[in-house]
Amino acid sequence: MLDGIDILWAYNMRMAPGLLAFALCLALLPRAAAGLRTALYIAIFILIRDAMTPAGLWSFEGLRISFFNEPMVLATLGVMSVLGVIFLVSVERDMRPLLVWRKGTLIEGGMVGLGAGLAIGIGAASLSGLSPMLWDFTPGFILGLVILAYGGNLLEEVLFRGYLQGRLEQIVTPVRAALLSGLVFAACHSYLAITVTNGGWPILAFTAIEGIACGFVRLRYGIWAATLTHGTAILLISMPMLV
Repeated sequence: MLDGIDILWAYNMRMAPGLLAFALCLALLPRAAAGLRTALYIAIFILIRDAMTPAGLWSFEGLRISFFNEPMVLATLGVMSVLGVIFLVSVERDMRPLLVWRKGTLIEGGMVGLGAGLAIGIGAASLSGLSPMLWDFTPGFILGLVILAYGGNLLEEVLFRGYLQGRLEQIVTPVRAALLSGLVFAACHSYLAITVTNGGWPILAFTAIEGIACGFVRLRYGIWAATLTHGTAILLISMPMLV
């Protein structure tokens, strides 16, 4: 437990200077500059995500993600992400119309969202030599990972499939907006794949497929179904970090 608290503290202190700089930019930027505000929020997310690597919260081997083996830490990160979504929705009232939470029926959306996530996750796990059998892991790790996978990726989907894709739909066709949101999503993993880790093209290829799939799921069924796709895919390529 103490190791988990220490690593979370170090993680937050590592991010603090960057978060302060972004906060000052957002405080000075008028709400009318919604496009730039969206770009800043995405940049903040990239900082938060990529800082997990030097903080020791995760590591990559091909498409395999190894998470710090402490359920409390994983659950805390997931809950913080959900709180981030609540903060964004509360503060950015003018951008709420961009957030298409649900379209179509819950059953159909759930089946498509889950099915797409399973297809992507099982395919990537097979290529990585990782058995997508979460029940092989301890129940505590699985619970923490589920909270992180769906909570953390809810925040990512709100940014990319909510604000970004919603704004793109105002200037291009919905299909093109879905493609663009997926490709921008992949491009925003370039730093993670090339400079932060040695993941390289496999990470970019995976995130392009995942992002485009989430874009089309969001187009048809909304953000909640895209989050189901994203979270499920990540669950199936994850494992505990061996220490």
